[in-house]
Amino acid sequence: MSQLKIKMKEKVFKEKRISANKEKIKKLIKKLKVVYTDVDSTLVGQGGSLFRTADGKLTMLPANALLKCHQHKVDITLVSGRSSHQLQEDARILGLKNYLAELGCEIVYNLGETVVLNVGNFFNKKGKPHDAIANSGAVELLFSSFPGYLEHHTPWSEWRNCTTVFRGYIDISKAQKILNQNGYGWLQLIDNGVIQRRGTLSPNITEVHAYHLIPKEIGKAKGVLKDREIRKIPKESCIAIGDSLSDSELATVVGAFFLVRNGLIEDNKLLKTLLETENAFVTEEEMGLGFAQVIELLLEED
Repeated sequence: MSQLKIKMKEKVFKEKRISANKEKIKKLIKKLKVVYTDVDSTLVGQGGSLFRTADGKLTMLPANALLKCHQHKVDITLVSGRSSHQLQEDARILGLKNYLAELGCEIVYNLGETVVLNVGNFFNKKGKPHDAIANSGAVELLFSSFPGYLEHHTPWSEWRNCTTVFRGYIDISKAQKILNQNGYGWLQLIDNGVIQRRGTLSPNITEVHAYHLIPKEIGKAKGVLKDREIRKIPKESCIAIGDSLSDSELATVVGAFFLVRNGLIEDNKLLKTLLETENAFVTEEEMGLGFAQVIELLLEED
């Protein structure tokens, strides 16, 4: 990590950590009703476990935070790049009912009783948006442009309705430029953060990210905004918690956004965004412990 990035990281943490902004946060959130949370590396810890910290130790704190939300009738809405097929089981096990799948492209209520497709006006014909993207040639273009550095994020690339998901390590700006120059300006490639599964990628890759190819101008923030409109949720009654650049965009549509500390490994664009975003804060703890810290602050007894 460069010295510039280290200094930037230290500056963000110093100015934006929760413990230094408690009163400000409580003024932003009048009465907490909904928590929009990412899943991987945010709600859950090492290995995708609710009971593991970032370094693999056992903990009950994230589970206790979820229980506290249930007791206070605060709705936990999962917002993830995962498919609705995956999130349905995640939500059911955790006692949750609502979730936004595939980066907000599908808004699901009551474990699938109602599903709202949120992909803009591009797709006005029958068939899944995922199939339209898969059959467009855009996927093959990206693979040929970044050989060995991008592949399908199997098995999670299956059972999808709206987006195509990859793993790898590429220059997002360069990839988007390639898409635009070849007639795929109606699509955007989103970086959804660092993951562990390496698959058959080049051994030269130092870290692996999850990428989603989705309809342009759609994403987590648009999904949360749509959900707020449908359920009539005031901005000052909801928060968002995440670990990536795509999560940080939620700050524009909620009362307060919290980046779990492990998210500070992201690029300088994320760090700069946090410094410039008035209602964005960083937890002292990582992953599920960071999630628990936020819940404890907002639901602590007066």
